[in-house]
Amino acid sequence: MTSAPVSIEACRAQIAAQIQAYRDLVGAASKASGMSLVRIDAALAAFEPAFFNNLLVALDARFAQRPAAAGPSSEVRLLAASLLHGGGVLAADPAIPYDADASLLRLEVGERVALNGDDFEAWCAAFRSDRSRGV
Repeated sequence: MTSAPVSIEACRAQIAAQIQAYRDLVGAASKASGMSLVRIDAALAAFEPAFFNNLLVALDARFAQRPAAAGPSSEVRLLAASLLHGGGVLAADPAIPYDADASLLRLEVGERVALNGDDFEAWCAAFRSDRSRGV
């Protein structure tokens, strides 16, 4: 089965809608809950990395056919592979170039991947820039 090329604009719109849904959830929870703020903060802190890690995997899947090359696209691929197959711990892959010092999150191999909203939005900006250069 051959899939249609990924529309960059459609991808941007879908990702932006998911980020906005998360931000709306955080805002509503902080205003409307009868729970203590400590419990709300703890619930959101547990939910945030799970949500944004999964969103990163979804972002990577949209561009699965791209070649491995240095830069944000390869870093997204490595992070997604680590989330899917490495238990959420960043694992090296000889087929995917990675330099922790030049990376966006500056994670070392062996560290846990736990994205937050700001991390993910930075990824989206870097990934779009990388994709616009054809990487």
